Amino acid sequence: MFRSRFFALVLFAALLEGCTCCAYLNHMFNAERLYDEATELRQARLDSVPDETQSYPGSEESQKYDKVIEKGSRVLERFPKNEKRTAEAVFLIAESYRHKSDWPKAITKYDEYERYFSDNDSMRAVEYQRAYCLYRNQEFNISRFALEPVVADKKHPYYFQGLNLLSLLDENSEAPEQAIAALEAVLADTSGTPYMKGKAHFRLAGLYYKMENWEKAHHHYNAKEIENLNDRERQTAGEQSAECLVNMKQYLKAADEFKELYKNPAYETKRSFYLVRIGETTLLAGRNADAYVIFNKVNSEYSRTENSARSYFDMGDYEQTKTLNYELAMSYYDSSYIARAVSEYGQKSRERRNALRRLVSMREKNDEIIQNKDSIPDMKAFFKNEFMIAELFLLKLSEADSAIVRLTNVIENSEDTSSVMRASYARAFIYDEFLHDPDTAEEMYKEIIEKYPNTEYAKQAQVNLGMRVTMKTSEDEARERYMVAESLWTVASEMPASKMDEVDSAYAKAFAAFDGVHNDYPQTQSGIQALYMKAIYYQMVPQMDKAVAIYRELRDKHGQTPWGKQAVYVLNTRLTTTDDDIERLRKRTAETIRGLDKNSAKYYEELHAKPEEKKADIISKEDEILENTYNSMYDFE
Repeated sequence: MFRSRFFALVLFAALLEGCTCCAYLNHMFNAERLYDEATELRQARLDSVPDETQSYPGSEESQKYDKVIEKGSRVLERFPKNEKRTAEAVFLIAESYRHKSDWPKAITKYDEYERYFSDNDSMRAVEYQRAYCLYRNQEFNISRFALEPVVADKKHPYYFQGLNLLSLLDENSEAPEQAIAALEAVLADTSGTPYMKGKAHFRLAGLYYKMENWEKAHHHYNAKEIENLNDRERQTAGEQSAECLVNMKQYLKAADEFKELYKNPAYETKRSFYLVRIGETTLLAGRNADAYVIFNKVNSEYSRTENSARSYFDMGDYEQTKTLNYELAMSYYDSSYIARAVSEYGQKSRERRNALRRLVSMREKNDEIIQNKDSIPDMKAFFKNEFMIAELFLLKLSEADSAIVRLTNVIENSEDTSSVMRASYARAFIYDEFLHDPDTAEEMYKEIIEKYPNTEYAKQAQVNLGMRVTMKTSEDEARERYMVAESLWTVASEMPASKMDEVDSAYAKAFAAFDGVHNDYPQTQSGIQALYMKAIYYQMVPQMDKAVAIYRELRDKHGQTPWGKQAVYVLNTRLTTTDDDIERLRKRTAETIRGLDKNSAKYYEELHAKPEEKKADIISKEDEILENTYNSMYDFE
């Protein structure tokens, strides 16, 4: 009997164990299946984007990863003591969080894996993936620390990925040389896979491109291993390689590389762009007739597109800057705007066309001024137009050289000193900021400082040269003297009233200082403010006639300044009170008092009067009104 019961218990335990195994297998089977399905979606997504860091999972992919996390969590809940099963579940959960770009949760799970399952086979992958997640979570220093066991062992399965990540960390720490060294190590190692070497070449080329080392960038973009990258990366490498040649001024070679991209059927969506770049590089090479053929091909095959607008803009720019045929240039700019008005080149074309119209109009005005034989030419208006033409060339037409020609004409021929100073500074600034010629700009700035000292232009020239500012304009000198006068006024206002003689003397001294500022610098802001303080002093003395005269001067001559506006307000308010004003005020006061006495007497009379007896109002039956509505107090039937 005992033996039969024992065997029954053993059989029941075995059945339970079998059910537990089935539950585990069911959860893990579904988790792995969902993970594989999500991986397929992820791979398809990454094949369509050039950079993994710029792409995020879609809703279906995210939902599958969520289910993987759910299934893995059930395994951890039901089998916490089974190391093999929990290790696999934690790894899948961490990987799912990583693919979902939930970096903090992925890092937590990878840490958990290392803490409890460091001897497991997946630990090598965990070391790299945790460092990568730390990098994506902007924890660069910790990521570098976590990456140390990966890059320290050349036999590590993620050694080359680790070197690539190390270069990214170096790049983010603004150490491109270290990043380059890490990638060069990948290329130097003979055991690296062709794919990893291709990635290293691609990254190196990008770093050199940012550093404007066009030759080395071009070399790495054309490395043989680049063929192992995906279509988007190969396309980017081809485009950047051609742009390197453009920057090296090898225009025809660049055109040839763009032609190879144009012929590739995989890049059909960007054929119009490549065609435009072929035309632009051909134009830069001096073969304008061939370039126009290519531009017209773009305009006929890809009309009403952004690239068509760009090709028309390029032709307009050529006619404007090279042949100086402004009428034809405006025609091309109009065509660019019509082709794609909302595009960047359509908007630039409209701006250029409007600027050219103004330019032609001002040139005609200047021609009329010079050719008018019946009167003396208005040279002031002529040079004013020349300066405006220079501004158009610089700011609207992107022709700095033409702007300099116009400004030089003003400098050499104008007799107006203010116009010459302005043109001289503008010319130096163009060399400095637009033409990037600091040596020429420095010479011109120094010439301005020498010829026009103590002007705002000389002061700004010192600032632009990085010199200590020693120049003082009239405004600066007036401001310094005004501050001295103001300090004297403050001293006077803080003196005790008991020393009246000293107070009067101090105010008189401050007044004299304000008077000197105004007399020496009458048109400066500080000079005008000093004049206002003189009026305040005359009000205090008082000498009201002199105060009114100054307020009127401020109102008439400096009405737009704060002190002129304050003078208007003061003049609209009485400054003096005459005897007649006082007499009228007395009469109004007496009338007010009489009215108050009369109303007060009437009030007290009514207050002490006996109240009248009121009789109740009698309402006859005819006057009685009963409301037969539901809003009254009762209901009547």
